[in-house]
Amino acid sequence: MNRIFSSGLILLGAMACGQQNSETSNPESVVSTQNKWPDPRSVPVCIMNRGDVSDELFNDIKNHVTNDYSSKAGIGLVGWGSCTAADKSARVIRVTFSRVHNWYGSKIGAGGGLSMVGASRYSCGTGCQGGTMRIDVSQDGRYPSSGSWARNFATTQTRATAVHEFGHALGLLHEHERTDAPGCGDYDDKVRENDWNVYVGNFDANSIMNYCHNSSLSTLSPGDVAGLRYLYPSLAGTSIPSRPSPLPKPAPAPTPVKDKLTTFGPFGNNENRVLMTIPSSAGRNVSFPLSVDLEQHAACEYDYVVVEDARGWRSSRYCGRTTWNLNGLVTPVRITFHSDPAVASKAVKVGKIVATGQPSAADEAREAEEPEDMTEVSE
Repeated sequence: MNRIFSSGLILLGAMACGQQNSETSNPESVVSTQNKWPDPRSVPVCIMNRGDVSDELFNDIKNHVTNDYSSKAGIGLVGWGSCTAADKSARVIRVTFSRVHNWYGSKIGAGGGLSMVGASRYSCGTGCQGGTMRIDVSQDGRYPSSGSWARNFATTQTRATAVHEFGHALGLLHEHERTDAPGCGDYDDKVRENDWNVYVGNFDANSIMNYCHNSSLSTLSPGDVAGLRYLYPSLAGTSIPSRPSPLPKPAPAPTPVKDKLTTFGPFGNNENRVLMTIPSSAGRNVSFPLSVDLEQHAACEYDYVVVEDARGWRSSRYCGRTTWNLNGLVTPVRITFHSDPAVASKAVKVGKIVATGQPSAADEAREAEEPEDMTEVSE
């Protein structure tokens, strides 16, 4: 979330939800149990464009984030060097600094970013330049100079953004989008508790994942820490009394009859859904047409269909109507839909599936061992 500050000391949006309770300390959070990091004490981080930011800004963000997550939750964010070719196709937090803000005018904006949720190898999309995370900074990649009226504001908001986006990368979701959150602009009632999204305690007004928190906050709340401990119980001293147990994981969607059209939709706002999984038992390779009828609108950044096969290949995003003929995909194949936060979409249709070849024992073993990788992106 971007925040705006003027030299007349007028802060817009600092308390979008009114006065918050600074004494909240109960374990409260909302988390995604998909794509957890295997070792939370050693989560790899690399930088896509280190040369675009000053040493001061980079070291401030690195030190603030690593100290906050280490001291409060026991999470280790390691590495922080330039991304290698191998990093760009691996599950690594790849940070891209986006130089967008003017921190030298009479009215400035600060904050803003984007991140994949959980361990992911995929780019987060708009402005990410191949990174899994984007953090918005100044146009010259520097903090305002010492003595500048804007320095404290820009520094605090950039630190808050970094902690927020790393929260997503570790599995935390937006607190203000819980169904039990108070009204907050257009953000309420979006993340419903289900088989993989788990509410840990009650709504946390002081969460760094809450767009409506006091703008001076730039660190994890006790509720954020509780959510991380729920996701990673192996961390020392992280027992949580009476924490909820997630519902059983849903079984993969059944493979449709190969000579029939399968239609999915309509879809709701901000929806992430696995539409279909085609297992190795269907055949070594599959081919099928995919028709997409998504909502037509000017800024279609989140309406898209992802098709992944055993080689890791995936689709681009789509707006409007598109028909796509997919040939020779290696099973298992998964089709996932992601809808725009503000606009509901229409339909995705999978046509006749033609399978060829028999899966090898290695194919079936790989399918049994590979963890499910649900792609999700959040701001």
